[in-house]
Amino acid sequence: MKRILFALALVASVATSGWAITYTGSLASSPGGGLLATLDWAGITTAGAPNSSLSWTVDDTTNTGLWTYNYIWTGTRKGLSHIVIEVSDTFTKDNIMQISSGYDGDAPKTYSPSDASNDGLPADIWGIKWNAEGTVFNFSIVTDREPMWGDVYARDGKTGGSDVYAYNTGFGFDTAAVIADGNAFDQATGRAWALVPDTENGGGGQQEVVPEPGTIMLLGTGLIGLALYGRRRMK
Repeated sequence: MKRILFALALVASVATSGWAITYTGSLASSPGGGLLATLDWAGITTAGAPNSSLSWTVDDTTNTGLWTYNYIWTGTRKGLSHIVIEVSDTFTKDNIMQISSGYDGDAPKTYSPSDASNDGLPADIWGIKWNAEGTVFNFSIVTDREPMWGDVYARDGKTGGSDVYAYNTGFGFDTAAVIADGNAFDQATGRAWALVPDTENGGGGQQEVVPEPGTIMLLGTGLIGLALYGRRRMK
């Protein structure tokens, strides 16, 4: 019996150590896409693609014990000047393990609508800003902070004398949505959010995770072996 218990514990230990968490999602200017955008960034192309979007992949496997946030901003008709992602109000420079180029060295800090460079920003946001050029911009951050639903704001110059900017439709509002793929879109209000660094430390989330296929196979093989071993012992 002791051997069975030991083997079972070993299989469970190996299986759970192989669990991986990866979240993907996006905000887009297309109808119901969760991104409020103006002018060149608004709406969709003639082919039906959004004129602006932010997509992300968040995982705790790229860097062991840490969370890696990879973002891609795309604007089909207008380049990007800068983009800000919200972080938890307890987030400091000490929580930044790695970060892509172009970020504001003073961040995290409060970005305000009173700053002339933040036209269209609905309210103050405690976050990190990246300065950028071009219609496609890849940026990332590696941190010890787990993901939460938060806000994002993007800005360019002007078109026809009017400001070009975008932000998530849930900007300034909270949501109790479980951390998952997608953008926590609320059908009743049309609000949506992006995954950004939260208050909690440590790799690995508290939500339900799905074992990798190899882990499931290993666990199944181990349990079958234990069952056969038990049958032989009973004969």
